[in-house]
Amino acid sequence: MKRIALIIAAIILTFNGLAQKQKYTVEDAMQFYRTMQGDYSVIVNDSTTASAHITPIWENASPFQWLYVEVTLEERVILQKVLELRPKSDKVFKVFAYDLKSPAQFAGKWGNPNYFDGFNSAILKGGKKMTFLKTSDFSYQTRWARYNAINCFPLGDLLHFKFVQQDERFYVKRMPKGTNRILGYQGIKE
Repeated sequence: MKRIALIIAAIILTFNGLAQKQKYTVEDAMQFYRTMQGDYSVIVNDSTTASAHITPIWENASPFQWLYVEVTLEERVILQKVLELRPKSDKVFKVFAYDLKSPAQFAGKWGNPNYFDGFNSAILKGGKKMTFLKTSDFSYQTRWARYNAINCFPLGDLLHFKFVQQDERFYVKRMPKGTNRILGYQGIKE
């Protein structure tokens, strides 16, 4: 009987220790947040085609939660999103991608993130979830999935995202629906 009690106690202590290791710290969240933000030249299959800006917004309300994303092609805005980061553990981060209700009002505002301080989340609509996993220090990626929130890609395409801070890049792999062909996109910090 004592032996069973000791085994149960050891199991409980082991699971309590694992649960404590899975909690995220503010530093975990800040590292993920800093890894994503920046100004990028986007390369599609070895030719530069666009610029992407990922800028922190609403920092006074929540220091590591909100990012504004704007992608331009030939000086024309082709994508605008607001990302909400929600850490779930030290290795799992939920990211919700929102559309803006009035996107034209915010075009070009990536250079003035304080502009967003006059607004709140009422300017957003939608909210599709992506899950990023920390695969090593300063490296975060999603699993292959269909992300309908990313409207610059056709619906039904499989997508995979990866942000790597140490080489200051992000990567997107895209497999068009119904094919086995993989298209690559790479963002290099400017």
